[in-house]
Amino acid sequence: MTQTFVYFDDCFKGHVQSLDYPECSDRVQNIIELINKKEEFKNIIIKQPNKIEQSLISAAHEEKFVRETLARFPSDDQIVFLDQETPVSKGSLDATLRAAGAGIDAVDAIMSNNIHNAFCIVRPPGHHACYDRSMGFCVFNNVAIAAHYLINKYKFKNIAIIDFDVHHGNGTQDIFYNNSKVTYYSTHQYPLYPGTGDVNEIGVGNIVNVPLTSGTNSDKYQQIFDERIVKKLEEQRPDFLLISAGFDAHTKDPLASLDLVENDFKLITCKLREIANKYCGGKIISMLEGGYDIKALENSMITHLSELQK
Repeated sequence: MTQTFVYFDDCFKGHVQSLDYPECSDRVQNIIELINKKEEFKNIIIKQPNKIEQSLISAAHEEKFVRETLARFPSDDQIVFLDQETPVSKGSLDATLRAAGAGIDAVDAIMSNNIHNAFCIVRPPGHHACYDRSMGFCVFNNVAIAAHYLINKYKFKNIAIIDFDVHHGNGTQDIFYNNSKVTYYSTHQYPLYPGTGDVNEIGVGNIVNVPLTSGTNSDKYQQIFDERIVKKLEEQRPDFLLISAGFDAHTKDPLASLDLVENDFKLITCKLREIANKYCGGKIISMLEGGYDIKALENSMITHLSELQK
């Protein structure tokens, strides 16, 4: 079995804890306890992520935006909205810095040959955060920061980011739209927030958008995933896989209307693990994005993690 690091910190529960909001602390409240109860998870090691250095955030984002955003976090009990869907609270600064730091720690652990893969169970999520703005529950773009770290420190030139969140990762697309060192793949319901992700958005040939109609079921999704994602990954032969793991394509999720179930996330993860084993020496970092039905999210995360550690 593959040894997998899970990056988590209790501070993720403190990010906008008092606000009745879909992206809430309940999303990660019980996940570590659930992991620890699974007898088959003997190769899982829970790690506390470090806070990220500001310079590493600025590698993926505009420096002025990073500086001004960090200055907006409240130190009292007020809630500050960075945009209309992105609140931050007193506990958010620590959570934000450790959420981005989890990807950095996971990269270093994999490159030191301590592990093959990692799952970063973090809040706030990241894939809507653009080069110069926060949006859609996302402060900074965790997966983009990790990708830039791979490029800048470890000189990777052929990274794949696979995003199966039900919402298009407009921020990740924005950051890498003209960067041929990263190929971004996204399956997402369309039309839906944030309104991007049409097939004609192709960057420099490195953007693969796969919009899905409302009601897309398991059989149809897996067929499309094989034809549009797996086939293209076989052509790309990437040397590192990053995953934006959103579980809100689940049929029970309240914010969208695709009809996937836990087994779909098992199949997706299995297919991506096989690609990573074939071309990347098994190197995968998965970052939690969306998922807003708590029970469906928990079950889907457990399923995802079970496949990663095989």
